[in-house]
Amino acid sequence: MKFLRGISATLLLFLAGTGSLNAEEIGIGVLNGTVATEAAFLNAQPGTLAQEGETWNFITPTTAAKTSATGLKTVRGTATQASISFNNPGYCFSNGTFAADKNRDYLLMDSWAGIRGMENVVISQLPDSMAEYCHVEIYGDCNTTNRDMLYTVNGMVKTIQDRENFSGTFNEGANKVTLRYVPVVNGVITITGNGADSTRSAINAVRLISPAPGIISFTATPPEIMEGSAAGAELSWKTWKCGEVTLSTKDGENIPVTTENGTGAITVNPEQTTTYVLNARGEDGTESAAEVMVTIKKQEPEILIFESDKKRIVPGADEEATLTWSTVKAQNLELTANGKNIAITSENGAGTLRVKPTETTLYTLTLTAADGTQKSKSLIISVLSENTPNVLLFLVDDMGWQDTSVPFYYQNGQPVKTALNNFYKTPSMERLAAQGLKFTNAYSCPVCSPGRTSLMTGKNAARHRVTNWTSPNSPVLNDSNPHVLMQAPQWNMGGMSQQEIPLPRVLQEAGYRTIMVGKAHFAPATERYANPINLGFDVNIGGSSAGQPGSYTPQFGSGVYHVAGLEEYYKYTTTEERKRNFLTNALTQEMKKQIKAAVDEQKPFFAYMAHYAVHQRHDQPDPNGDTEYYQALQPGRTDFEGNVNINQNIGNFATLIQGMDRSLGDLMDYLQELGVADKTLVIFMSDNGGDSPIQQGSSRNMPMVEKVSAIAPLRGRKGNRYEGGTRIPMIVGWAKVNASAPIQQEYPIPQNVANHDIVAIWDIYPTLLSMLKLQVPVDQQVDGEDISPYFKGEASFHRTQKIYHHYPHYHGYGHFYSTYREGDWKVIYDYLDQYPNTDIWTTYNEGYKTAGRFPWKLFNLKDDISESKDQARDPAQQERLMRMARALMRELHGADAQYPLLKRNGKIIGTAYIRMPDLPDVDSDGDGVPDLIEDANGNGLIDPGETDPDDPSSVVPIQE
Repeated sequence: MKFLRGISATLLLFLAGTGSLNAEEIGIGVLNGTVATEAAFLNAQPGTLAQEGETWNFITPTTAAKTSATGLKTVRGTATQASISFNNPGYCFSNGTFAADKNRDYLLMDSWAGIRGMENVVISQLPDSMAEYCHVEIYGDCNTTNRDMLYTVNGMVKTIQDRENFSGTFNEGANKVTLRYVPVVNGVITITGNGADSTRSAINAVRLISPAPGIISFTATPPEIMEGSAAGAELSWKTWKCGEVTLSTKDGENIPVTTENGTGAITVNPEQTTTYVLNARGEDGTESAAEVMVTIKKQEPEILIFESDKKRIVPGADEEATLTWSTVKAQNLELTANGKNIAITSENGAGTLRVKPTETTLYTLTLTAADGTQKSKSLIISVLSENTPNVLLFLVDDMGWQDTSVPFYYQNGQPVKTALNNFYKTPSMERLAAQGLKFTNAYSCPVCSPGRTSLMTGKNAARHRVTNWTSPNSPVLNDSNPHVLMQAPQWNMGGMSQQEIPLPRVLQEAGYRTIMVGKAHFAPATERYANPINLGFDVNIGGSSAGQPGSYTPQFGSGVYHVAGLEEYYKYTTTEERKRNFLTNALTQEMKKQIKAAVDEQKPFFAYMAHYAVHQRHDQPDPNGDTEYYQALQPGRTDFEGNVNINQNIGNFATLIQGMDRSLGDLMDYLQELGVADKTLVIFMSDNGGDSPIQQGSSRNMPMVEKVSAIAPLRGRKGNRYEGGTRIPMIVGWAKVNASAPIQQEYPIPQNVANHDIVAIWDIYPTLLSMLKLQVPVDQQVDGEDISPYFKGEASFHRTQKIYHHYPHYHGYGHFYSTYREGDWKVIYDYLDQYPNTDIWTTYNEGYKTAGRFPWKLFNLKDDISESKDQARDPAQQERLMRMARALMRELHGADAQYPLLKRNGKIIGTAYIRMPDLPDVDSDGDGVPDLIEDANGNGLIDPGETDPDDPSSVVPIQE
């Protein structure tokens, strides 16, 4: 370590204005660059942080090693015994922000060391002035536009949200954090970063400051109280080296308090919102003050309680249930049962009522306040008969449309066995398809969290706004390799909104035992819906914020990717243990236990079997699959379309498919063993397009992820705008066919039949509720349609044959697009293609130029299932293109969709809205006025002063 004119830097710690005039300060900076050197720092102009005449300590950490510096000097140049140690930082880097014309602040923000998990920074043997407490500043810039960096300093936590490169200004929470009065333990400060499974926290500089006597903390608990509350709020404080401590309101009212050993507390109950001021005089005569506000929240009209002592009543059992309610500020209360008014009596806004429903009934209590404000709450009392079906919803992760021996590809009405169908072995899927209904045009979302949220809410992803996969740790933007021109909007990064009424909650309230086993991935770990129990599941085994397993073998991963609750399956030595305790089978056994518990309780069940298979990792074969067969395949052998060669990971993936299929068969067999198979509906589907480890060679003109290979004959894969990204296998049938079973008489699901209509994963929500004689909650807007008439064999029924997808994100497999299918035709809109001279690069560094490309594509899926013949520029199809473009834009508008954001020099400058095709001569409705004249702003909508380009009667005379 060198000292240059009293300046040393690499890790910089400083807290301006928080120490006394005689405070000791130690500054430390990280240097890793060839340009950002100590000599350059010496010659550069002073900055706001690195000022002239100060001494800074520099250190150059080494990746995955311990790097130390001793004898740290204060900024005044005084030698101390303090030392710093970077312990195994996982990444050391230079941002390249410093140049000869930049000041010292740029140099200090140029280099950084990244830490996470057990990696840390330890500063020890601090001077006596920092023996008890120390102010700490951490400066961090990892040269990215999207990273949340957590710092824990001796138990105190702060976060930097790094959203742009350093531009010369320090901003709290953006590239620096300040921690006041950090408790020092035995002369040591320890800094840790993000969790082990997250990106690293960058440390560019650290600054330590000896604190003056003062107020360590001053808080109000709770900070907000309801008007009329008797409890009040507790004010508590902690001071250091202070004598006199006084408390008053901001308007001057003194409040007597007692402080002992630097701490004190008092309960206050103000009549109005009040700011309290704590003043303290230090032993050295310094004065400090702190403020807290206690807010008085106005009591709004509210239904505090509306509940029933019973959720389910057995028909003919002569049972009653008691409804109970409690409200505030209600002028009138009204109760309805399935929409019909029921007379009630309330006293002080509260009351009870005995009810005896003869059918499943939705009770709604509506409060009307004096000012006309209305509030409502609802509950369901189910009258579930022997005819009430159970549901096994079997969801596979990342399974493609062709990852099965069941053919989903049809030509001229006949199934086509592809090379992929011949490669995979799925006899249980074949069994279910033979006794049920196979949907060849079923869709989900491009990636997992959106599809799973759509399943649970009945909404298209554009509406629920969970448009990308959620991070396992905390809400982040989650764009891989952010593009220089565009980035994702502020989508629901925290996962499913708590305003949603999830499907399992509706079923739980209706008396179902709701079971979740396997992958959840509804929200990051910090959010409420990370725990499936909060969605309405009675049981959760293995479900968390993780989107993939840490391992398919015991102990099933670690950290945030650990699959919990499977300790019974940790042995993995013998062949039998390997088969029994592989993750897919372990989860299957747990599901069996839970189904049996429901049957023993004589309760209908909703069993959500959400396997982690067949998601990556693909280096662990399932021993329940035909591992010997797939391992014996000769490497390099060509078995598929497009010159795709077999490698070991493909064989491992095939065994994961087999293990998943075996799970399906085992559960169907167990339902028969329990005697409930003929009243259990089985729904089999995948959460998004396939992601098998099949990759065709790529070229500069087409990345491999858009080729026809992994899901042939479909083009693309998971995350992609082509059919391979969203089309999924789906089969519906009874676990056992029994024509005499009452529920099967009502729903005689056609056997061994292929249905070619468009259906979607968000149809499941309203469909199940319809079959179970339940209503979609009035506060839950759904995009899905009830497709249960298909299960009755109603040949005349057809779901609306339209579907759209919206993915305003950058992903290694796809980027910024919307699609719309109507019948056999499909349009794709690429948001980046509307901008000239842009290059798109995948995570595999295989890109293609988009300069001058037309942003719209048009395909006929009936004649061109591989989407290889773009007809968007065909004059014969331009009216169709314009109509479908408008339809897509109106769907997005109706869902209040979010659009990608435009960037320039790393900063947001606008929104990339979808644009109509630039076809100025097209007149779709033949009224003599071109479409782009009728829709003058080109947004596809009918705005004031515009006419409908699809309606020839909608014409405004053209005036001079």
